[in-house]
This record gives sequence, structure tokens and C-alpha cells, in this order.
Amino acid sequence: MTPMIPILLLLMAPDTLGYWQQRAAYHITAALDEPAGVLVGHARITYVNRSPDTLRDFFVHQYLNAFRPGSRWAAADAAEGRVRFQRLRDPDYAFERITNASLMGERARPDYPYAPDSTIAHWALPRPLVPGDSVVVEIDWRARPSTLPRRQGRQGRRLDFAQWYPKVVVYDRWGWQDHPLYPAGEFYGEFATYDVMLDLPQDQVIGATGVVVEGDPGWEHAKVDPRLRIDYQRGWYGPRVPGAGCGAVATGRKCVHFHAEQVHHFAFSLNPRYVYDEGRSGDVVVRALYLPEDSATWGKGIAVRNTEVALAWLDSLYGKFAWPTLTNVHRIEGGGTEFPMMVMDGSAGLGLIIHEVGHNYTMGILANNEWREAFLDEGFTSFQTSWFFERHAGRSEYPTLEADVLMLDLDRWSEPVSMPSERFRDFFTYNQMVYDKAQLFYEQLRYVVGDETMRRILRAYYARWKLKHVDEDAFREVAEQVSRQDVKWLFGQWLHGTPLIDYSLKRVRRSPQADGRWLTSVTLERKGDGFMPVEIGTQGRGGEGDTIYARATGQPALERVEFTTAKRPGPLMLDPRVRAHDYNMLNNRERHGLVGGGGGWTLRIDDPFQETVRRDRGVRGLLPVIWSNDFGGVTVGVRERANYLGRYNRALVLGTVATRGGASQVLGLYGRWSNPIGQLQPRTETSVAAWFVEGRAGGKIQVDHALRPRLVDAADPHVGFDALWMATTDLGYLDRRLWDDAGTVEGGPWVSTTRTLGTAVLRARLGAHAGVAYWNPGPGIVANNRYDFEAFGRFAGEASVRTPSWGARLFAGAYLGSSDPVRQRRISIAGADPYETFTNPLLRSRGALLVRPDFHYQAPGGANLRGFRPDLGGRWAVAVNLEATPWVLRRDQGILRGLGLEAFGDAGVVDTTALPSSPPGQWYTTLYDIGVGLMTRHQVKELAWTMRLEVPLAVNRWDDARDFTAGDKRFAFRWQVSVGTSF
Repeated sequence: MTPMIPILLLLMAPDTLGYWQQRAAYHITAALDEPAGVLVGHARITYVNRSPDTLRDFFVHQYLNAFRPGSRWAAADAAEGRVRFQRLRDPDYAFERITNASLMGERARPDYPYAPDSTIAHWALPRPLVPGDSVVVEIDWRARPSTLPRRQGRQGRRLDFAQWYPKVVVYDRWGWQDHPLYPAGEFYGEFATYDVMLDLPQDQVIGATGVVVEGDPGWEHAKVDPRLRIDYQRGWYGPRVPGAGCGAVATGRKCVHFHAEQVHHFAFSLNPRYVYDEGRSGDVVVRALYLPEDSATWGKGIAVRNTEVALAWLDSLYGKFAWPTLTNVHRIEGGGTEFPMMVMDGSAGLGLIIHEVGHNYTMGILANNEWREAFLDEGFTSFQTSWFFERHAGRSEYPTLEADVLMLDLDRWSEPVSMPSERFRDFFTYNQMVYDKAQLFYEQLRYVVGDETMRRILRAYYARWKLKHVDEDAFREVAEQVSRQDVKWLFGQWLHGTPLIDYSLKRVRRSPQADGRWLTSVTLERKGDGFMPVEIGTQGRGGEGDTIYARATGQPALERVEFTTAKRPGPLMLDPRVRAHDYNMLNNRERHGLVGGGGGWTLRIDDPFQETVRRDRGVRGLLPVIWSNDFGGVTVGVRERANYLGRYNRALVLGTVATRGGASQVLGLYGRWSNPIGQLQPRTETSVAAWFVEGRAGGKIQVDHALRPRLVDAADPHVGFDALWMATTDLGYLDRRLWDDAGTVEGGPWVSTTRTLGTAVLRARLGAHAGVAYWNPGPGIVANNRYDFEAFGRFAGEASVRTPSWGARLFAGAYLGSSDPVRQRRISIAGADPYETFTNPLLRSRGALLVRPDFHYQAPGGANLRGFRPDLGGRWAVAVNLEATPWVLRRDQGILRGLGLEAFGDAGVVDTTALPSSPPGQWYTTLYDIGVGLMTRHQVKELAWTMRLEVPLAVNRWDDARDFTAGDKRFAFRWQVSVGTSF
């Protein structure tokens, strides 16, 4: 009985004293003009001022006016690049037009304070409405859903009237909540009684909020089981008031009368083709309406059964459902939207139904302001849905959810969850915060207080606040009283800030005790600006569970925790269950070994097709490698690939040995390290590389910073800087057509952007390098000055557009220096230059697999005149590349993902250093090639690649073609291959 005491105390506690909410009653009659999709209605609204304030204004929502040009919704769509309602024309857009209105018996026209948006209508009251007084408002209006569905819609005779009538704006302790409707954020309604009479075509089948007290909703002839005895619940709310029902209707029409109490909205859906099914969860009648063609997914009791499962689960969490019935209809739009006593779903999937039915508890019965504090319904119902599957299906969303939110936090995309909905950076961020990060907040509260206490919190919250307006303070006060903990810090960090959490395990001391037990002392350091309770324990192995020995508060900068165990504890770590949202778990493990190495990394055999990523530790993968070239012969080695979270502490290290007898520089080393987790730079990639391999030594530093202000933006601009040193150390490895015995030290900035427009992808990049080229001692190149080094500048820019069926690219590059460029820094004519291909051992050195004289491989890059020899290059080049790529096969599974044909043409002008002009005497040389080919796309696990087999049929300087045979002319059969798209 002890766990029930806090709940009983809460039920008796006067925490809701002083709380008030307004009272409203709607009496609505409306007739549907089905061919026009227009509902003509009259509403008599009785409104009682139960606040302590005197009211001088009156507001109603006209939500349907959001789904049309000129609304704030349409403006937000346009600002974020979505095309929906801003371009609709009559008769496709929605509207809700007030044609007549009276307040306190006086006719009055509304004004629209947010014009041109008309989702809020306002009147000045003829006289002040003092506390306890009431006003009667009469409104005539016309309403039409849009043909583009969004939380409402129409499609022929199928109509979802989710928003359709003048709905009273909530007046609460903050005043009138007259808020236009935006894409981000939903609704906030005043609890009311609804008496609704709808004049409809005789054959329409309807599902709605409330119970049917009069008329035929069409369920009898629509029921899937002829033996079903439908429970209409007509007497649920007691006897009807005489004379307050349906009147006479025209031939071929019917009146259906619904009644609902203590709800804050009324929605309905119509379709003459609906099939009706029914079930029950306790006292609650469950109704399902769906189309005959949905029988495999909605029928056979699936929709009803899933709705019953949802109600049973939610009753176990919160308490008994507050209303008599729940209707689940298959709406026009995908996804789902919730209304009191009703959900409109795009499918009958169990997860979707649990989520949307959950909103009948958190939003419907516990009625938060959805646009001001969306986390109280969206995050809440996402949390309970996840908890259901964890409990009943044995799978937890937590690991994926926590990791996804963490990446948003680390890149500083996260914003405070408690923000009003329309103030989030964009609609994507709104969804990530109020659904996902808010769900994680409830998970963290559950972690802090424990599962059983979390259940008691939910039941106490529901018992105290059901059928009332709730806010963050209401929920937090219940959580604190039930848990007997101060959780303001948790609410503050997770709802009102975006802190990062990081702990480091500093010291562990173990001491045997006289009684045979062990006393262990653990010191941890808080390194982040946020904090969470931190568990101390060991991670299970071989399927065994984790062992938790103690929990630190996580608040001090340095904290010492002691615990006693029967046996000596094994290697300890902080947060073994990954519940503290610690972003750097590499420093969470006990250090060991002579050099203080930690257990933050795991070593495994690398999978070449898929990189292994773990949340709780870094991963190092080892893989043997082998390749060959003419000078070193067969080269063998080991590659280590490392990462943490798939993005941080990335490393690629290769150690190789050349086996050819007589080869110099037998040992080769290459290493690249990027994005250390200890030096976070949001939206920035940094890397350092160094090498001494196959006749070259050097290093490179790169920085890439993303400038995109919103993740949803079509454009993705970047700026960056790179600096490198490349030196030649052994001429034996070098292809002397591509490399001089020289080195460069250079660096400079670059800027790039990628933009997606429908199926087209536009890319542009501009980069500049300045540096020094130097020549090694000995015979060879002589500079045009007295020194063996020379300053130079190198510039390159390109722009391209690529669609699924064609592509075009423009390239320009130039080298500025008093001497001709060394071969490796020429502007490459036929593809990538030697610096770009250096990291690929199959292209790097003389005689490597893909650059053998008898094999014609094209590495994309440079001017990309693909039919020409790869050693051609000069001071400058301007080129255009064109491709047509009709695809014969496309699929999403298997190794072969696509098969397409290719036709290409490349043309450019280059300086005469690359090729002498023809005819002689010109300052430029014109080149072109034309050909056809075959393209294939492949994928194995995460590794995807494109292969091209190309036939350059025409090359205007044929003696400089990549595949040249004596006797070839302009037109000849030539071939080449490539792994990768051409641009």
C-alpha cells in the first residue's frame, strides 16, 4: 500500500485550487453541399466567463483559412521552400467565411488582427463581460476543405472535416490565446459541450466526435459483419431535450445528430464507401471506418483490435479513458491527426494508432496548449508509444533516439524544446525537438525517478488534471511530489536549454576489507556544461546484463563515490547503460596498462562494405590490403580504420611493405585523423594527414565548415581551407609522364555549394591555392629565375547540374607562375590530377593496376575531356562536359541497383603547353570527344559505387587519345572504364 500514499495525497492536495477554465457550449446546425464541397452552418455559442477578469473582446479560430494563399501557414511554407497552399486556386483551396454574426444580440462584423491571415477573427464586445457573466454569440458561416489534404481535405465524396467551424479561442491565465495557425504547432481549445446536427446526403457514412443521439450515421448498411449489433450509445448523456433535435430534411437527405461533453473540439469524416467495424475496451466503444480495398490492412478486426490495444495500454499508464467512445477513420492523408474521441489515421499500423490514441490522453484529456508547449503532447505520446513496444515487443527505441538527438546537439542544431512552435528555426527542427528530443526528455525523467515512480507520476498527473488545461508547471509539480525529488534542474536543462554532457572517469581505488568485502572509490570529473545522474558499473559481456554498483549525482565538477561489493569489481565505467546522454564516452572507462591506455576502443576485423559504429566506445577495424606497382612489386599491408559515433575521432592508417627485390622505400606509411571529439567544432570537419609512401612524403591539413543556416535548406554552402606539402623522394615509383622530381608547399581557401531542386542537383565549387614549387637538386627542370623554387598560384572552379537522365558541367582552371608548372600541378585535361589520385594505391604509382599501359582507366576530375591521355596538362583549360543517361533498370535491392545507357560529349579549349595548336600559331588548342557507354550502379551494405564502360567514338586529336592504336583516325573504336560518376 505504501506506493499509493503519494497518489492519495495528491488527490487530496489543493494544488488545483485557484485554477479556472472558461465554459462554452456549441449548438451547431450545418448542411453539406456535396458537389461544391461546402458546408453551410449556423452556430449558437454560449460562453461563460469564469475567469477573474472582465473581458472586452471575443475571438474565434477559423482554422480552414490556413490552407489557402495569404495565410501565415502558406508564408511559412514558402519561406522554407515547401510548395503547398500558397499556389492553390479556386476551387482547390480551403476557406471558412463568416457571413453573419451577432454578439449579445447586436450584429457585428469581425475584424482580422493578423491580416492577410484570417485564421483569427475578432470582435469588440458591445459591453464588458464581467466574471460570472455569459454571452451568446450567433455565427453563420460557409466552410470548404482543400483538395490538398493537411489535417483536413476533400477528395470527391470523401471529406475530412477536421477543422470547419468558428471555434472559440481559449482565454486562460495568460489572456486570450489568439494565435494564427502555422505548420509548426497545432491547436488549443476550450472545453465545451457540442450539440451538432448535420444535414447530409442519405448514403453518406460518417464518423465523428461524440455519440449519435439521433439519425442514421450509415453504420448499419456499412457494417462488415451482418451479425453485429451496433452499440450507438444514444442514451449515454441522458435523455435529450425535447424539440432540440433534427428537423425535416429534403428527399435524399438525412440529419445526423451528435452530442459530446467536456471536449475541446469536434471533427468528422464522411465517405459513402466506408466500411464499419466495432469493438470495445471496457466501457469504451471502439469504432473503425475504412474503405473496402483496405480490408487486408484495416479489416479482419485489425484496426479495431489495435485501437483496443492502445486504449488498454494507455489506461494502464494514466487511468480510465474519460469519454464513452473512440472512432478511428482512414483519412485521405497519410500519417495521423488526433481529436477528442476520434483519430484520423493514414494506416492501421499499431505504432501509429498507439501514438494518435495517446493524444486523446495527452492533448485531449490533459489539454495542453499545443503551439506553446508542444512537448507536452507530441513528446509525451512518442514516449508512451516507445515504452509500449519496449514492454510488449522487447525492443527499445532509446538507443537510436538518443544517438540521433546527440548528433543534433553536437552540431548545435538543437533548440530549447519549450520554445513556442513557430519560433523554431524551421519545421524540421520543430519536429526533431517536440517529438524526438521531448521523447528523450521523458525517457531521462524515467531514468532519474525509476520505472515504477514514473508510472505513479503519470497516474497522479492524470487524476489531478484530466479534462483541464495543463502546462509544464502542472506536470513538474506532480513529478516532484510523487518522486519526492527536485527535478527543476532536469526540466530546465532539457526543456529550456541545449547543454552538452560529458563525464570522465578520473580514478578508481579498490581496497579489500577485513570482512572479505571490497571498498571501491571512484572519482569522476564533470567536463560538460550540463549534468545528469551517472551510473557506475560494468558492461555485460556475452549477452549478460550490465552491473550497476552506484549512481553519482553528476553535479559537482569533481565527485567521489564509494561502494562496497562482495567481490572485487571488474573494470569499471561510467554510464554503462548509456542513459546520461554523455557525448564523449571514450573517457568513461577505467584506464589500465603501463601507458594508461583506456578501454574506450574495441578492435575488430574491419568490414570493407560497412563501417561499424558504436555509441558507447570507439571502433578500430583492421583489414589486410594488397596491391602492386612496377617498382615496389606486390605490396602488402594492414589498414586500420577507426571512428567514434561514425563521425568523430576518425582515422585511416596504413602500414605497407613492398616485396620486390631491390626496391627502395620498402616501408610505406599513411595516416589521416579527423574530428577529435575533445575539440568539438559544430558543423565543421577538420583533418590532418601525413604520409611517407611510394616515393612521396608530405602532409595535409583540411577544414570544412558548413554554412547552411537550416537543415531543410535546399542549398548547402561550405567554406574551407586546406594546406599541403608534397615532396618526391624516390623517382622509381613515379610515372614520369605525371610527376617531376619536385615538391610544392601550398594552401588556400575554397567555397562550394550544393542545391537540390526537385530531382536536379546543382553543384558549384571555387578554390584557390598559393604556394611555392621547388625542384630537387640534379639535372632536370630549371626555373626562370636564379633559384630552385618559385611562387605560384593555382585556381579552379566548376559548376554542374545533374538529373536522373542528363547532366552538364562547366570547368575552368588556371596556373599562374613565371615558369611552366611541374607536371603534378598542371591543370589536368583528361581527368583528376596526380594529387587527387594520390590516395588511391591502384592509381598512385607507375604500373599500378588501373594505370597500366594496357588498361584504360579514367579518373574523373579536371577538365574531364575523358577521351584524351591522362598525362595531358598545361597552364589553363576551359571545358564543358555533357551526358545523357537514360536508365533501363532501377531497383532498391540487390548488388545491381541500376543499369543505364550513356551518351557523352566533352569540349574545351586549353593552352598550347598541354597540346600544340592546330593549325599552328594559335594561342589555344581546341579539343573534343564524343562517345557512348554503359553505366551500372551497385551497392553492398553501405558501400555504393558506379561503374562506367565508355567508348569514345570520336576524338578530334586522335593521336593523343587515351586508347590510341596506330592507324586510328578521328572516328575509331576506343574503350575506357571508370569507377565513379563522371561529375
